[in-house]
Amino acid sequence: MSKKLKTLLAKLAVVSMALSICYVSGNPAVNTFAATTSLKTTTGSAVTFKAAEVVTVKTFDELKAAVAAAVSGQTIEIAADRLDCTSQLVLDKVNSGITIKAADGYSPVLDFSSFRDAAKKASPKATGDSYVGVRVSGGNYTIQGLTIEKAYDNGMLIKPNYNSTLPAAKQVPGKPDDNNIIDCVFSYNGDAGLQISGSNGLEDIGISVRPSNNTVTGCVAYRNFDPLTTGGNADGFAAKLFLGTGNVFSYCVSAENSDDAWDSFGVGNSDLTYDHCVAYHCGDASVYSGAYDKANGLPVDKDLTIGKCKGNGNGFKMGSGSSKYGAQTNGVRNMTDCLAVDNMSKGFDENNGTGTINITNGMSLGNKAGDYQLDLMKAGTFTNVQAFAQKNLKAPSGGSITIVDTTKQAAIRTEVNAAIAKMRQELADKKIPTRMNFSFWK
Repeated sequence: MSKKLKTLLAKLAVVSMALSICYVSGNPAVNTFAATTSLKTTTGSAVTFKAAEVVTVKTFDELKAAVAAAVSGQTIEIAADRLDCTSQLVLDKVNSGITIKAADGYSPVLDFSSFRDAAKKASPKATGDSYVGVRVSGGNYTIQGLTIEKAYDNGMLIKPNYNSTLPAAKQVPGKPDDNNIIDCVFSYNGDAGLQISGSNGLEDIGISVRPSNNTVTGCVAYRNFDPLTTGGNADGFAAKLFLGTGNVFSYCVSAENSDDAWDSFGVGNSDLTYDHCVAYHCGDASVYSGAYDKANGLPVDKDLTIGKCKGNGNGFKMGSGSSKYGAQTNGVRNMTDCLAVDNMSKGFDENNGTGTINITNGMSLGNKAGDYQLDLMKAGTFTNVQAFAQKNLKAPSGGSITIVDTTKQAAIRTEVNAAIAKMRQELADKKIPTRMNFSFWK
């Protein structure tokens, strides 16, 4: 065989192998975890092929393996409607650039029941970070289209991870910034559905880490309940305890959780933004006995944890007074098109925190202990802030609250009830609920 023909055949072989790799990477039935594949031609030059940009998994073990092997720019797609999660899923790569999402045609439920059952045996009287379902201690993750349920502690926790035995100079804490959590459901977990927090341990050794620039969009926190603390910890969403700046909730719903809908306790001067968010009917003990569903003609909720509940039940809890977690809250709260309905305590509550509150289009109705308690705060932008009744209204300094015309109240209530009913059905079907928007914001 001539030298020229050998060279031609070698080049054809390389092209064939490259086409084969491209085909495999586009095949959703194949899992490819290697970062790169390197081949050599007969002339000794290296040809490097990019790894599969999309990795498809169908089991929890495959998901864990894919997460461990993933590199920046990769997407992990889950092509299954239920994963039996037997341990914590740890996402710990700094500035990861990794996406984890539902594959087309699937609505994956990450069911942590097995992990919860094992955790109860190991620690029957207390939960903690080790028992969270999904722990994000890295950054720049995108997580989309997943239901995360039945963890012993938080459904998801975004928090630094570090080795407390190392001296400060050798610490390499995670950087839990710039994460995007999109169209996910956090339900039936044993603490807050989704929590974003810093770490006092890092403060003790002189390292300041505050989770910043995390964006939560189109997510629902539903019926999270912590029986070990009689409902006192399980907020729907908790951005609290040593928080950074630039954290945003957009088009999110927190409904029927045992404690508050949103809690930002112990965050000092941190800011938070809420856009098109709904805080609905939190802190009701009758939900967790099953009596509420029965009284309202709702189907039996077979996923519900039954237990004694004494949670607070505020809608939007803005902060806190001075505590072991730091000075009195004095940051900025930015709120646009936000609604608090039928919570067992207050709709919008400063919770002894101060600072500035900006509200454009706020609506609060049916909250048992009052619709607004914001008198320790000061108003920045405070436009079209409304309630259904005058009772227990406490506006911030420089702001005023108006009462919705009684001729319009029934239509508003009907629209809200219809949106909640639709959400319930979608949750029962283990689907990601439709994002809520309301005509009365226009």
